[in-house]
Amino acid sequence: MAGQLAAAGRFDEAVAVIDSALALAPASLELQLLLAQILPHRNERGRAREILEKLRTVAPGHPDILAALARVLLLDGEYAAAADLYRQVLAQRPDDPLTRTSFSACLLEMGDRAAGEANLRLALRGRPQMIGRTTSALAMASHGRFFFRPSAAAKFLS
Repeated sequence: MAGQLAAAGRFDEAVAVIDSALALAPASLELQLLLAQILPHRNERGRAREILEKLRTVAPGHPDILAALARVLLLDGEYAAAADLYRQVLAQRPDDPLTRTSFSACLLEMGDRAAGEANLRLALRGRPQMIGRTTSALAMASHGRFFFRPSAAAKFLS
């Protein structure tokens, strides 16, 4: 239910549902992870980070925990630390285009334009549905690129 509420953008209600569920099952890794993934939408990155750091000690190397923690670090501007975590996730899931796109954003923000662009190309390869995300990552980064036409971005990333 919390996942459906979050998908509908009803983050306060989703958090309330998870908090109620955690009162009944406080050791549930899945519930804690879901809570930590929703909290950044309410700008509660500190709380999310705290939960994810605890989960990381309980389940080291868990790709969903690492990816969620990397996302919080990325939002906080800790690009090198986020990139390290994204590398660990990509070692387990090399074909995950969303993780690769986020990893690319970190690389671009750190000024490694060549590696960032190369990873965006990998994220897009064979996945035309990723053109929006890859183009956004490329254009939004402080060391990224901007295109006036979507076709120019698609050509660049191909």
